[in-house]
Amino acid sequence: MAVFLNLMKNHDVDSRIFRLILLFMVTPATLSLYAKDLGRFDLFLMMILALCFILLSKQRHLWLIPVLAMGAMFIHEGFLILCAPTLLAALLFVYVRDAGQKKMLTTLVASVIAVGGSFLVLALFGTPTLGYEEFSRLVQARATFFITELSMRECYYGIANHLALASPYLSDAGSLLNLFGAVLILSPVFLVLANLWTRVMKSCGSARGTCWMLLLSSLSGLLVVPIATDYGRWLSAVVFCNFFVLALLIGRGDLKAEVLEEISGGSFSALLVLAVVTYVLFGPLNDWNPYPYQHNLFSSALSLIAVLAFNAGFVMRWRSVRKPASPRSGGSSLSSSL
Repeated sequence: MAVFLNLMKNHDVDSRIFRLILLFMVTPATLSLYAKDLGRFDLFLMMILALCFILLSKQRHLWLIPVLAMGAMFIHEGFLILCAPTLLAALLFVYVRDAGQKKMLTTLVASVIAVGGSFLVLALFGTPTLGYEEFSRLVQARATFFITELSMRECYYGIANHLALASPYLSDAGSLLNLFGAVLILSPVFLVLANLWTRVMKSCGSARGTCWMLLLSSLSGLLVVPIATDYGRWLSAVVFCNFFVLALLIGRGDLKAEVLEEISGGSFSALLVLAVVTYVLFGPLNDWNPYPYQHNLFSSALSLIAVLAFNAGFVMRWRSVRKPASPRSGGSSLSSSL
């Protein structure tokens, strides 16, 4: 919350940053999802990633970043795919944009070593040597609650086994429909993110390649889709990483609120209200079954109509703001009247 307040206090123009933060907070793949899944390690991974981005933005205590990254790897190895690519790309981006600061390069190299070294340790020593049945009895004997078979398999099996377990769902129509429904529900967020990234690409100058790497790294959560069926978690990681990166760019001044005309007042205010109400009523995504309304035609229809209405309205606004100024307007753009 302190980070949000700082962004609004020092970088906001016409409440544009406030609107972005509001959309981030109500999205079914962010705070509400983690509030529902407080017991998962994902929450700690995102908290560590957020802290690393704060340190990077302030460029203070940078030595903590590789330490935190190593700690995150030992909390859950999923950090390697869900978060580490975004963090390392952000370090490289800042290094390139700030004309090669030595301390940033040192932090980047140390972070790569920390993440890579942690993965090597986990790969060599992280697999139980006991058989599955013996391992299950040992773990259950030390627990004061019943451990499900799914939880036991996640602790015991490696990536190859998880791929074998998840691959049948990639050809299951119901599973794919749930994934498609979750992406569709989140489409307003992805559309706004696409708009913001177009602004970033226009302002990145000679660092366009680094900007593209930063964008692609923030989508790394999609790589886990073939390995495990917790689609809601992977989409959540994508949304979090994108917002963290954009908050970093805004805080550094690489992306200025003044240029975010599409999310200024006018029709976007009504569209934002529509999205907020829809997301509040929709509730959080589920983890392995991310679209909870697939058996409720009425609720599904209302949700999908609302998000499609937002998408259509935002695309129309996006196109209208990007139109060149007409000769009669004396050089003023359409956005100046919104």
